[in-house]
Formats: sequence, structure tokens, C-alpha cells
Amino acid sequence: MNLLPDLRGLTPVGMAELCVSLGGTPHQARAVSRAVFRDGVESLSELPVAARLRALLAGRCRISTLGIDTRLKSDDGTEKFLYRLQDGETVEGVLIPERARRTLCVSTQVGCRSACRFCVTGMSGFVRSLSAAEMAGQVIAAQKVAGCRVTNIVLMGCGEPLDNFDAVSRFACIAVDPLAFGIPPGRITLSTSGITPEIARMPRELDVRLAVSLNAADDETRSRIMPINRKYPLAKLMQALRAYGETGRRVLIEYVLLAGVNDSASDAEKLAALLQELNCMVNLLLFNPQTDLPYRRPDELSARRFQRVLLDAGFVSVVRDSRGIDIAAACGQLRAATA
Repeated sequence: MNLLPDLRGLTPVGMAELCVSLGGTPHQARAVSRAVFRDGVESLSELPVAARLRALLAGRCRISTLGIDTRLKSDDGTEKFLYRLQDGETVEGVLIPERARRTLCVSTQVGCRSACRFCVTGMSGFVRSLSAAEMAGQVIAAQKVAGCRVTNIVLMGCGEPLDNFDAVSRFACIAVDPLAFGIPPGRITLSTSGITPEIARMPRELDVRLAVSLNAADDETRSRIMPINRKYPLAKLMQALRAYGETGRRVLIEYVLLAGVNDSASDAEKLAALLQELNCMVNLLLFNPQTDLPYRRPDELSARRFQRVLLDAGFVSVVRDSRGIDIAAACGQLRAATA
């Protein structure tokens, strides 16, 4: 295994420190950052700096590569990529075009420990976490193949981002830096199943938007469909979210509607009661059918009835369209370690 530092995993600040330590200038460091992150160079020989600095960098660091094995395009314009990592493992990602926005769904792990029952990502188990360089590589690869700049990032691909906190935090620093991807923090959203100790760290260490995959308002139901709830039950989770909300940040609640499981008017009323006094909005997502799973997608009328309960209780609530269902690119459909 190559243990040299990966330039794709350094923040532009870290890259500047490295270049200056080797006798380079801040101007050269900025040129290296732009070449690595904006231009996506894959070889140290391509860096637009003096030969002496290139040679010194070649002895002290590397540039990883990440390939796209498969690219599928949905009828609605959504694209799904199967990325192959340098050790042969794979993860999937999704690019969603919306008017002036290009949102990239970034994976943070190969597999997932959370093993939510309605999501196929964790069905093959957890393999390993990704590095910040591998997350940055997904952005670079997607931009190259799609021929456009990513404007928004959602950490909602394969894996539980808060199980990989340090690498995700470093990637976020890279993503927001104007010398790298230059994406404002308000356009980066992290989705978690509810790792409460790491939620507590976010206001201090990870300045991105927080989305929580809640999916039930009682412990019995949530533990049945989300095993993580046994470790971090709703009382602990809500305590962490209220503390997070007290910092002035708004929480995005994600709720996947499963027919006959969590989609009744009673379920909606319990959810409204649970979320009282929390600064939040609620995204409702209809379960995306998958042959490997026993759940059913509710009809549109059931979803609107559920939403009406929340609206009447004073919440902002939206029923989200599912994008990329025809290519298995919608929420809960991404797989890891897929040949």
C-alpha cells in the first residue's frame, strides 16, 4: 500500500504548507490546488509548477485515481456512477441536475454498519470507510465525465457519514475552499441515521447542513427498521437534535414512508408531537421498491394525508419526488461492492 500523502486528501491550506516547506511559493501552492481539484490532474508530472518543485512533490506525495466503471442515465436526467477505488472496492454515486443546480450524492463508506432494513447499501455489510481523497475523487470524476461543475453535495451515498467523522470533516474543508471545489457550506448536506455523539460535535467541527433519517416516531417501530435506534434511542437522539437546534441551525428530518409500517395518520401525529419545539423541516420520501426488501411504496394519497397532519401542526413539510428510480439511483437503492 502506498503510504505517501495523497494530494487529493489535503486541504488547500495543507497543500500550501507542504509546498512552502519544499521551497515553493504560495502562488505555486494555489496552482497545485487548482490543478488537483478543479482540473482533476492525475499525475504529478502534470502539475503547473517548476520542475524542481514537481520533483520534490513526487518524492513526498502522490495523486490517487478513482475510475468510473459504469455510468447510467435515467429518463429524468439523473445519472448514476459506479466508482472503482484503487483497492478494487466499489461505491455508487448519483448526479442530479435541477435547473441551475448540479447535486452530487457522495459516498463515505464501502457498505454501512447501520443496516437500515429499507436500504440495500448495508445488506452486504460494512467493508471500510473512505478517505477524504476518495470522497474528493468522486467529485472530480463526476465533473469530468458529466462535463459540468457540481454546485451542491449531499453526503447521502453509500455509508453512514458520522461513522467516518474525521475524513468527512476533512472532505468538507476541501469542498468549501475556493481553491478546491468552492461549494458554500449551506449547499452541503450530511445525512445520518442518528449517531448522537457525533451530532454533538458537528456545530464545533463540521459546518454543513444536518439531515436526520428518522423514519419513525416511536422506539419500537424505529428499532425494527433501523437497528441503530437500539444504541441511540429517540430520547437521546432528540436531545442531541434540540441541542444542535439551539445553535441556530435548522435540522432537516427525512422520513421514508413504508406502506403499513409508518405511514398512518397516527404515525404522523406521533411525529408532529416528537418534533415539537425543534427547529426543523420534514422531507417525506416514498419508499423506492426493491426486490430484495419486503416493504411496499405507499400511494400518493397516503403521503399527502401524512403531510397534511404535519402542515396542520405548523411544520414545513415537502413530499419529495424520487429521482432515478429506473436506474436504481433513488434513496435507499445505492449499493456498495457491486461488480
